[in-house]
Amino acid sequence: MRTLSFFLLASLLALQGFSENELLFSGKDLDAFELKTGSWEIESDGSVVCRMERAKDKKGVERLVGMGFLWTKREFGDFALSLEYKLSEGANSGIFYRTDKNDPVQGGFEIQLMDNEGFQKKAKKALPPRKLNASFYDGVAPKGDYAKPVGQWNRAKLVCKGPRVSFFLNGQAAFSINLNDWKEAGKNPDGTENKFKTALKDLPRSGRIGFQNHGQVVWFRNIRINEL
Repeated sequence: MRTLSFFLLASLLALQGFSENELLFSGKDLDAFELKTGSWEIESDGSVVCRMERAKDKKGVERLVGMGFLWTKREFGDFALSLEYKLSEGANSGIFYRTDKNDPVQGGFEIQLMDNEGFQKKAKKALPPRKLNASFYDGVAPKGDYAKPVGQWNRAKLVCKGPRVSFFLNGQAAFSINLNDWKEAGKNPDGTENKFKTALKDLPRSGRIGFQNHGQVVWFRNIRINEL
């Protein structure tokens, strides 16, 4: 019943249509963000796209790598974030939130953005559903595969209110969870392991929002937020 109540709440929030009175990215400038010069650029269609650079790995092999996150200058706690995103073939990216920008993986939370088929084929391995597109990364799998084909725009909404976090993809409820259910470091409520060194219930309830530049091309546009 508790899980169901969260989905009902999340659905109600979505139906209410938040005023979303702050436009973080309109397609004209990146004034609301911190970023490394040249790591993200505005395209002619009004979207922002990540750029890569060539670097050598530990074995001296040159390869393309990401140039860093696109971080909001401000921190956000309770909010509704809406945006559109588009992935290139085989892309693996993410939306980080309530996060420490100096330790994004361990210092906050992530919505996985991934071309499931293309990335797993390229990596030559199958990932657990809790690490696939629209998941509460490494914590809960999405309820279904609601993504549009690679190269098409997806509509996403993330709602955070206290311990409750819900994510909607193309109008479908991907997940709705209570952070207080994550009571142990390295362990999910269903008993599966995760990579987190801190129990998720103990992480801060506010922080930066960041868009990941992970080595594959991803685009974002129409980024709006409403603080709740």
